[in-house]
Amino acid sequence: MTARGEAPARQGEAFPKALRLLRRHEFLQVQEGGQKVSADCLLALSKRNGRAYTRLGLTVSSKVGNAVVRVRLRRLLRELFRKRRAQWPTGLDVVLVVRSSGKDVSFAEMARAFDGVTRKLQRLSPAAPGGASS
Repeated sequence: MTARGEAPARQGEAFPKALRLLRRHEFLQVQEGGQKVSADCLLALSKRNGRAYTRLGLTVSSKVGNAVVRVRLRRLLRELFRKRRAQWPTGLDVVLVVRSSGKDVSFAEMARAFDGVTRKLQRLSPAAPGGASS
C-alpha cells in the first residue's frame, strides 16, 4: 500500500487506485480548471497535480449508451491507459470524457483517439513522458 502523494511501488501495467481519480471533487477540480484537448470521440481535461505520476478519471455519460456500452468503453480506456501509461507526461490529473460519437467505435478507433490525446498532452506538458525532464 502506498501513502498519499507517493507513486505506486510497481511501474508495471497495473491500474491501482493511486492512479485513478476517485472522488467527485477531484473530477470537478480538473473539469473546472483543466486544459481541454480533444481527438475524435474523446475529450481530455488535464490539470497539474503536483505528484510524480499521472492519475486518470473516466466519464461516460448515459447519453453515450446503455450500461453495457458505457462499461465496455470504460474497460477499453482503462486497458489503453494501462498499456500506454509510460507515454503520458507525469504530474497530471486527466479526465477522459467519451463523446456520444464514441458509442459505436471499435477498439482500433478508440486506440487512435487515445493516441491523439496522448500526443496533444505531450505537447501541452513541459515534462517529458515517463518523468524525465527536457
